[in-house]
Amino acid sequence: MLRDVWRVWRPSRWPGRNLGRYMILLGWAAMLLAIDSEGAEVTCPQECQCRVVPDREEGRALRVECTRGNMHTVPVDYLDRSAQVIVIAAPPEFPNFLTIGPIFTQPTPFAYLRELHIVNSNVPSIGQYSFWGLQNLRVLNLTHNNLTAIGADNFRGLINLTDLHLDHNKIEQMPSETFRHLTSLRTLILADNEITSLVPRLFRMLAKLQYLDLSTNPLEDLNPEVFKDIQHLRVFRCRRCLLRRVNTQIYHLVSHLETLDLGENLFKYLTSDEFISLKKLRKLELDGNQLSVVVDNMFGRNRELRALSLARNRLALLAPAALTNLTNLAHLDISHNKIDRFHLQTFAPVVDSLKTINFSGNNLPLNEIAILLQILPEIHGVGLANLSLEEIPSNFFIYNEHLVALDISWNKLTKFPYKLLTKTKFLQNLDISHNKLQTLNELDLQRLEAIAQINLSKNTWRCDQCSVGTMLIYMTTTVLNGTIRHAKCYSPMRLHGVSFGELSFDKLDPCPSTHEAQMSVIAGLMLLCVAMVAAVAAALCCTRRRAARYYTNEEKRREHEHEHPDELLGRTELGSVATIHAPYHLVTKGS
Repeated sequence: MLRDVWRVWRPSRWPGRNLGRYMILLGWAAMLLAIDSEGAEVTCPQECQCRVVPDREEGRALRVECTRGNMHTVPVDYLDRSAQVIVIAAPPEFPNFLTIGPIFTQPTPFAYLRELHIVNSNVPSIGQYSFWGLQNLRVLNLTHNNLTAIGADNFRGLINLTDLHLDHNKIEQMPSETFRHLTSLRTLILADNEITSLVPRLFRMLAKLQYLDLSTNPLEDLNPEVFKDIQHLRVFRCRRCLLRRVNTQIYHLVSHLETLDLGENLFKYLTSDEFISLKKLRKLELDGNQLSVVVDNMFGRNRELRALSLARNRLALLAPAALTNLTNLAHLDISHNKIDRFHLQTFAPVVDSLKTINFSGNNLPLNEIAILLQILPEIHGVGLANLSLEEIPSNFFIYNEHLVALDISWNKLTKFPYKLLTKTKFLQNLDISHNKLQTLNELDLQRLEAIAQINLSKNTWRCDQCSVGTMLIYMTTTVLNGTIRHAKCYSPMRLHGVSFGELSFDKLDPCPSTHEAQMSVIAGLMLLCVAMVAAVAAALCCTRRRAARYYTNEEKRREHEHEHPDELLGRTELGSVATIHAPYHLVTKGS
C-alpha cells in the first residue's frame, strides 16, 4: 500500500498534474490505517473508529464503530471486509437518516461479520434480501429506528442468527411466519412498538427461542395459539401490555418458563391456581398492577421461586398462607402498597431462605417491621424508604447482623443514624438520599468510609464552614471523594444547588461565633419584648377609647334627664309598677 501511495504522491514534471495527485493523496488520508496484531493493514473510514478487541471465540475481532451521527449513507466501500463487529449509531441530538438495502452483501459480502448494530438511524424499512449471504451473523440490532412493518423476506439467509433486537420502533403488524428463516433464533425483542395483536403461527420455526420480550405494546390480550411454536421459552416479558388477564392455557404451553414479567398491567385479581403449570418458575414480577389481595396458596406449586415482586399494587394485607411452600424465596418486594400489619405465620415458610425484603411506601409502623425482622436473622437487604421516619432506634437491626444493603431514602431523618449503623458492620450499600440531613460530623464520615456504595443526594445540606467544612476535608483526603462531591447545597440561598465539588472553604459562610449567637438570641428576645409592649399598648388604647365613649354617653344622658324630668318620672313609675306586679305574675304562673 505504501508503494501505491508513493506512486500517487510522487511529483510530476507537469505542475498541472500535481494538483490532481495531491487531491488523490487527500483521499487516501481520509482513510485511516489500523494495524492488527499480525501486522495486516485494515482500512477504516474517517468518520469511524476501527480497533482490534479481544474475542471469546476467535481470540480477537475487528470492531468498527461509526457513532458521530448525521450520517445519510453507510461508508461500506471503505469498510474492511474482515470486520466481525459493525456499530452504526448516533447521539440523540445528531441522529442518522439511513436506508438499508443489500449494502453489506454486494458486491462483496462481509463474510466474517458476526454482529451488526444500526441504532438511532431513522431506518424506515429493512428491504428484501438485505442480509442475504451474511451466514455468520449472530446478532442483528435495529433498535430506535422507524420500522413500521417487517416480513419473512427481510431476514432470509440469516440461518445462524441467535439475537434479533427490533425494540423501540413503530411496528404495527407482523404476518404469520415472519421469522421462519431464523431457525437458530434464541432471543427476540419486540418491546416498545405499536403491535396490537399477534397472529397465529407468528413464531413458527422458532423452536429454539428462549427469550421473548413484548413489553410496551397495546396488546390487551394474548392468543394461546401464538405460543404453540415456542414451547421451550425460558423468559417471557409483557410489561405494560394493557393485560387484564392471561389465559392459563399459555402457561401450560410454556411450562418451562423461569422468568415471567407481567408488571404494570391491569390485573385486579389472580386465582389460586393461576401459575400452577409453571413449576420451574424462578422469578415472577407482578408489580404495578391493581391487586388488592394475594390469596392463600397462590404460589404453592412454584417451589423454585426465588424472586417475587408485588410492589405498587393495592395490597392491604398478605394472607396467612400467601407464601406457602416458597422455601427457596430469596427476594420479596411488597413496597408501595397499603399494608399496615403482618401475620407472622405468613413469613414462616421463608424464614431460612429470605435474603432481601422491601417494606418501603406502606402504612407500616416501625415496631411492626421490627417484630418481623426478629424472625428473619439471615436478611441481607432491607428497604425502609418513604415511611415518614424521623428516627430509627439504634437497636433496630440487633438481630440482623448480616445486613449488607439498606435503603432509608425519602424519609424525614434530620440526624445521621450513626449508632444504628455501628451495629451493621457488613453494610456495603446505603441509600440515605431525600432526607433532611444538614451536616455530617467526623464520626459519621468515618462510618461511611467503610461502605462501598452511598447515596447522600437531595438532603438539606447547610453549606457554612461549621456544617460542611469537615465534609470538604474528607472529600479530598478519603475514598468518600466521589460520594460527597455530588451532594448539593440546600442553604444558604446563594449556594443553593451548588455541588460540593464546586465549593472551596473560603466560599462558605463563616461559623457564627458564641458572641454572635448570644447577640442573635438577645436580639430575638428584644423583638419579642417589643411585640409584647406593642400588644399591651394597643389593648390599653382600645380600653381608653371605650371608657371615653362611655363617659361621653353618660354625660349626655344626665343632661337629658335634667332637662326633661317628666319623662324620667314616667319611666320610674312604670318601672315601679312592673317591679310590684312581677312577683304576682310569677306566683300565679307557678301555681
